[in-house]
Order: sequence, then structure tokens, then C-alpha cells
Amino acid sequence: MAFQPGAGSGGQPSEPLGNQDKDMKVLFDTFIPKEEGSSTIMDLPTPFIFTLRDVKQKVVRLQSNNLVAETSNSEPEKLSVVPNRFVQGKQYPIILGVQGGSSCLSCGTSAQPNLQLENKQIMELFEDKEQAARFTFHNTPEGSTHRFESAAYPGWFLCTSQKNSEPIRITNRMGETEITEFYFNRILT
Repeated sequence: MAFQPGAGSGGQPSEPLGNQDKDMKVLFDTFIPKEEGSSTIMDLPTPFIFTLRDVKQKVVRLQSNNLVAETSNSEPEKLSVVPNRFVQGKQYPIILGVQGGSSCLSCGTSAQPNLQLENKQIMELFEDKEQAARFTFHNTPEGSTHRFESAAYPGWFLCTSQKNSEPIRITNRMGETEITEFYFNRILT
């Protein structure tokens, strides 16, 4: 059987719990074929492109090799997105990249998560089970918004500050001052 996001233990695929997101379903269906068989990186489609805004309408943009959230009329950063087919258990495990997928958002490898952009190709991470976990975020749709929980550090979520032009961070303090809800919109190319 093919991998399904949200698959439980025991190897039995299951549908994700909670809100279904059409764009995420299409992403997983596109990258993870229903029939068994090996595909090469040359056979794979290109990453889907998304934009990210927090619920206060701050746009997430790349600035000096950091993703920052700012109130701005400028265009949001185009994020390259692929599924992580090796991580199971929760909603949609995805990898987020910038600069055409040449740098990817990571939580690092230390005892505490350290959100950073690493120079890793997103399509190589799609194929690399060993390294992909630290780059993976469980995308949980909640109505019209999404939350992004680190796969490597459960309970830690992407967040923005209430202040303008601050880097996006990761927090384990849900419902406090940090903003953890985002609008995650696919750009059709």
C-alpha cells in the first residue's frame, strides 16, 4: 500500500485526522504514487509553490538569509514545498524551501530546536530519509489557517512575533504571545 499522510502504526495507511486540505491532498497524491514502484528524482514533479502569512497579515519574506514576518505591501516569499514520505503519524509532513528549493527550513540537530535555513536541495531531502526529519513540519489545517509542528521536536511550532520585521521562530508555548496560525496558500504556476 502507498503511504498516506497521517498513517498510523502497524503499516496500515489511514486518512489524516481533522480538517482535510485540498492543496495538501493534491501535493501528496502528486509526489507519492498510489501504486508501488520506485521512482527516480528525474521522474518527480517540481515542488509546489506556496506563500505564508500569519493571521495578523504579516507577510513571510526572505531577508538576509532569514525568514521574517513583516507588514508590507510587497510580495510574500515563494516557498517550495514537498511532502516527507518517510514521516508518519500526524497530518501532512512537509519540507519547506526557499530560493527555488536550494535552502530549506530546519530545526537543527541540538537538544533544543534552532530554526534556521540550511543550504540543502529540497528534492534531495525528498529522497533522504536520514536527513529529512529535521526539515519536516507537520502541516495541520484548522479551518482557513494552518499550524506547522516540527517533526524532530514534537510540541514545537513555527511562529511569528507580534512585532513587525522579526524573524520567524519556533515555540513550545502555544496560545501565548507568539502567533502560530498561518494562511498557507498555493500559487498555481
